[in-house]
Amino acid sequence: MTRLAKNLKILFACTCLEPGLDGVGDYTWRLASRVQAEGHHCSLLALADPHVRQAVHSHRVPAHDSGGPAGDALPSLRLPADQPWPERVAEAKKFVESAAPDWISWQFVPYGFDPRGLAFGLGGRLREISGGRRNQIMFHETWIGEARQSTLKNKVIGKLQKFIIQDLLRKMSPLMVHTHTPLYQYLLSRLGYKAVRLPLFGNIPITSHPRPEWLKEKWPEGRSPFNLADRNSWWIFIMFGSLHPEWDGDEFVRRVSVMAGQAGKKCALISVGRQGPAGGEKWRRLEKHEGPAWKFVNLGPRSEEEISQCLLAADFGVSAMPPEYFFKSGTGIAMIEHGLQVIVTRPMYDHPGCPREILSARMSNVVLDFDFAGRQKSKPGSLLPEVVRQFVADLQQAMPAG
Repeated sequence: MTRLAKNLKILFACTCLEPGLDGVGDYTWRLASRVQAEGHHCSLLALADPHVRQAVHSHRVPAHDSGGPAGDALPSLRLPADQPWPERVAEAKKFVESAAPDWISWQFVPYGFDPRGLAFGLGGRLREISGGRRNQIMFHETWIGEARQSTLKNKVIGKLQKFIIQDLLRKMSPLMVHTHTPLYQYLLSRLGYKAVRLPLFGNIPITSHPRPEWLKEKWPEGRSPFNLADRNSWWIFIMFGSLHPEWDGDEFVRRVSVMAGQAGKKCALISVGRQGPAGGEKWRRLEKHEGPAWKFVNLGPRSEEEISQCLLAADFGVSAMPPEYFFKSGTGIAMIEHGLQVIVTRPMYDHPGCPREILSARMSNVVLDFDFAGRQKSKPGSLLPEVVRQFVADLQQAMPAG
């Protein structure tokens, strides 16, 4: 018998809600905005926000791609990361009681609560804040150190993180557990919890005004010009966000150069967004390959509109993540939403005990082993509406009858 759908009151809780500076916070904001646009009532709580010095109450207008009326603002509370936990718990409890949600959606990432991901006692604090309400937990990350290649330090930290998550699950007793990746589903199953896979949506809304000439306009002055009339002789690759310390850029250039030579193509690699701590060094090394056949352009941080224009103008995306972690990359999914085939350039890690078919789960538009020649761009489209439909349906199905 199918349970009748009902409008829900959902409080979304994460660690930080500073726009553009926290990936999970941006994800939470866009998810809540779209859920509210579907007729539900949403509110937002940030429990460890490093960008505020005191508790900040506000009403935020929904994200512009939410699909709902602009006037339906979402109440939010942001609590400072350096505020003593007893004070944060007390403030958060008042906010939860005022919102009176049917569900609290905990958007969990261990490093949001502690620089090493070691938030001891977190389960008890969140249980006190929830006040016995229905809990859903989205695990954006679980624990580190499971791969054979992990350092001893990461394996030790991972054991502690695993203990904290196990304690969190036991104390929170969630009625619904979600995660993005098959690997995390497997890890959580080893703790005795069945996690439902909720796909990720991208972190950049697709512009409604694509401009193919955008790339030419942003080409740095003083460089050999990028001629749109000569566009078909180029392969334009784009990297969005961090350049991982373990990414081998030289190997990427070498393998692509072989295929470009066979296809008679010149190549350009564009970096957009913040490159991360290791990014500057990685990029300077890449620029040594500059020549008639290769151009490298670092556009740096840009607005969402500009990033969307850039993604639409490119031919292929490039990911510096191992394939089993690609499912949790908002930047990677954004490239897919913009129609790009994404080349995953790093090998898979070895996770002892985890069946390889779990690690090798695939998405369309993901290219392995550099087999990208002949791949065509797909029609751009946001995954957000589909994700919201599943999210709401999963919560409604998990609610006890009556």
